[in-house]
Amino acid sequence: MNLLIERRKIFLRVFFLIIYFTVEVDCACNFGGDPSSHIDVTESCSSCQYIIPAYGSSCCGSLSRVKFWSSNYGLIDFQVWKETAPNVYELTHTFNYYVPEVNATLTVYTGNDILIEKNDVIGWYSSGDDIIPYSITTVDQNIQLSGVPGFSVGGTYTLNTPYITGRNYGIQFSVADSSKPYFTNLPQTVTVPDTVAIGTYVYTVSYSDPNAADIPYITIQKNNAPEFTLNTATGEIHTGSTLNYGTYTVTIEITDPCGRSQQKNLIVTVINTPPEILNLPSSVDVSESIQHETLLYALTLRNETGSDTVTCSLNTTSPEGAPFLVKYISGTADFGVYSLASPNFDYDSNSSFEVVVDCTDSINTASESLFVYLIKNSEPVVHNLPNVITISSSTPVGTILFAVNSTDHENDQLTHSLNYCIKCPFTISQSGHIFLKTSIKDASKFSYNLYIVVSDKYGTVTDKLLTILVTGVNSVPVVSNLDQTVNVPKTVAVGTVIFTAIVSDADGDALSYQYEYGPVETMWKFSMDETTGKISVIEALDFGADIALYKFSFTVNDGKASAPKATLSIIVQSRNEPPEFAHQVYHVSRDEAKSGSKFADPGFVVSDPDAGDTWTYKIAGGDDYGRFSIDASTGILQFQTDYIVDKPESMQPSVVLIIAAVDTQGTSGTTTLSVHISDANNKTPYFPSNQYHVTVIYDVPVTSSVAYITALDDDFGPTYNQISYHIEPILDHQYFDIDGNALLTTAKSLRHFENGTKLLTLIKATDKGNRQSSVTVTVNVVPGTSNSFFDDPETVAWFAALMTLLVILLGAAVIGLYRYCKYGYVFSKRGLCTSCDGKKVHFEKGGNYEKADTDRRDSRVSISEWSGDNGDGTMWMPSKFDSWNQRANTRGLPAVVEL
Repeated sequence: MNLLIERRKIFLRVFFLIIYFTVEVDCACNFGGDPSSHIDVTESCSSCQYIIPAYGSSCCGSLSRVKFWSSNYGLIDFQVWKETAPNVYELTHTFNYYVPEVNATLTVYTGNDILIEKNDVIGWYSSGDDIIPYSITTVDQNIQLSGVPGFSVGGTYTLNTPYITGRNYGIQFSVADSSKPYFTNLPQTVTVPDTVAIGTYVYTVSYSDPNAADIPYITIQKNNAPEFTLNTATGEIHTGSTLNYGTYTVTIEITDPCGRSQQKNLIVTVINTPPEILNLPSSVDVSESIQHETLLYALTLRNETGSDTVTCSLNTTSPEGAPFLVKYISGTADFGVYSLASPNFDYDSNSSFEVVVDCTDSINTASESLFVYLIKNSEPVVHNLPNVITISSSTPVGTILFAVNSTDHENDQLTHSLNYCIKCPFTISQSGHIFLKTSIKDASKFSYNLYIVVSDKYGTVTDKLLTILVTGVNSVPVVSNLDQTVNVPKTVAVGTVIFTAIVSDADGDALSYQYEYGPVETMWKFSMDETTGKISVIEALDFGADIALYKFSFTVNDGKASAPKATLSIIVQSRNEPPEFAHQVYHVSRDEAKSGSKFADPGFVVSDPDAGDTWTYKIAGGDDYGRFSIDASTGILQFQTDYIVDKPESMQPSVVLIIAAVDTQGTSGTTTLSVHISDANNKTPYFPSNQYHVTVIYDVPVTSSVAYITALDDDFGPTYNQISYHIEPILDHQYFDIDGNALLTTAKSLRHFENGTKLLTLIKATDKGNRQSSVTVTVNVVPGTSNSFFDDPETVAWFAALMTLLVILLGAAVIGLYRYCKYGYVFSKRGLCTSCDGKKVHFEKGGNYEKADTDRRDSRVSISEWSGDNGDGTMWMPSKFDSWNQRANTRGLPAVVEL
């Protein structure tokens, strides 16, 4: 029970606290008189202005309500006055209210639009009767002005009469605490470059206040960052000095009239403006022959941040390690791209480079490329070669014979040399002067060809010809057809000329000879006629020792110089026997194949009666078209061309070759090589068409022929071009069959396809070598047009023939009937009377008559006269014409009867 009572007490305390704060705590202060206790006297005053300096505010805030005692109805202006100087008051706020009720305490809520500062005083004005009463008290400092039209906001009143004392008016102002002002766009971060000028706009600060009355009186200030300025009227922030790269914090503070404030920061990030290389990327052309460190390109830089120091360097090159650098240009503050000394550029190896340059202000870096293109070095130019000069054989050693005139477009250093001049008597200096190096007094050459080479290191001009003609040179005798070797048989006859040496001397000098023999027996076997040069046998070779080789040598001299020694080697040969094959016929065979394919070793067995003699093989006959070749040492045959027997009219499967074994003396023996080339299964059967389409009627009988699906095989012979057929067990295979002749037939009734369909079957063709190919056949099954008599084409054929015959017979019958009806007969018959002297008569039972006259009128035959058998006319007898018989009867003639 006690616990319950304590809880109730706590609840009541909290409840009354809530009520108290709801009713009273919202007011920071109240100032004025108690409206309910100061109602004793109502002034009898019209259009009176009141200022109550005694009722001053002790706090600062917003006027939240006005409480007053109403004595009269009417319009009242509630006012706030501020003492701006001693006894000087200014009207700061006013609002009017119509009093709707009297003799009551009224409360007017004013919102938060009226600012009340500390020491502000209460005032009011009523244009009619006085509304707010007072009570007698000791409170003084009341100002009453009567008969005034009222004041406007901003108007002032200066006290020049004493206060009215002893009054306490029934009016009270309540002031609520004001809220802090606040920024609407801070904190914030802005970015500016470090190149902005002083006074450049940066940002505009904006703010507000929950108390609308405070807004016009809020003050703003900047508490730091001297690099920036603040316009307190507009809130704009500008730069106040040069900015450096980095971050600045600008603290801004706003304060309302009641001293409530707020601070927020504006973060200004100053970004660095990177340097710029204004003239890159670009390119430059450089001669490949430059050797010294050379400025290739001057860089043009721009750095808008004047306080930064910009340096440039080489980043990289492509290809890597290229001979370039970046440095200050001597005597300037500018940078340039240089080639290194001795860069060894080679246009043919690499004709272009990319040089990447970095320029930095230690914060940011700009990178750009310079493309360097090499200009190929021009070759030296030789102006006076080729040329021909003449010198004497007596020219002294060291004499300058010729000066090469050569220049270079790039003014490169030139060097000169001689090609192919190993033992020649000349030399050339680096400057291009040709000297006689050794004496040519005893030289035997009449001319020399010097090949001059001029080089500037990068380019070379070769083999510029200078021909030097030498006068006064002795012509050395010449033996033009030795050294040589001749073969002579051992049985050669004495006196036989075995060789003729050709000896000449251009000067026509007398020649002398000196001989050498090896072995010494040579001098007794052979001799030379020095006039003719004929070398003859002077003694039988089979005499004395058996020597197989003789060497007959001599030198010839014209009295000034000798020709080189000339030697004739003489080989003495015994009688040579040809090689012999052990068999008359050999056999080889293989399949057809590509060129170069070899046959098996034919196993030639060859012997040569000449001991030690060797032989080689060759094809001596049978290869008219050059389709074979034979290994000279092994005798193995091979194809010289692609050999294909699939077309026997072009290449035969059997060839007979004549093979010869030839010894070193050219003697040969032969044998026959029978060559057989088999057809290889190198061709696959194929169908002439990639696909086949055939049509059948759905009601054809089973085993009916559909079509021939024939494959071909280009292999030659009966082995591999024999083709078998079968149907693969896929698709619609069950409806068809195929025989060995490639005839496709129906294997199953197609009647359930009476509305038509497409059936597919895969036919495979296989040769004897198991090479295969296949084709798809599309069989279009179509419905029959009807079940009539004329569905069969054969029926239509014989029926048409029958109808034609019937039409012909019908026509003949009509013509016969016409003749019968018109003439009384269909066919006429004529005969000869044996007793009528050759007259034509018609024998009839009634006798013989002669037709004397025939008159064809109106398409009828009339008998004008009948004569007997003795007449000269022809007797005619119509048959089966009743009209004629009747007319004959009327004339007493017998009736005409057809025989």
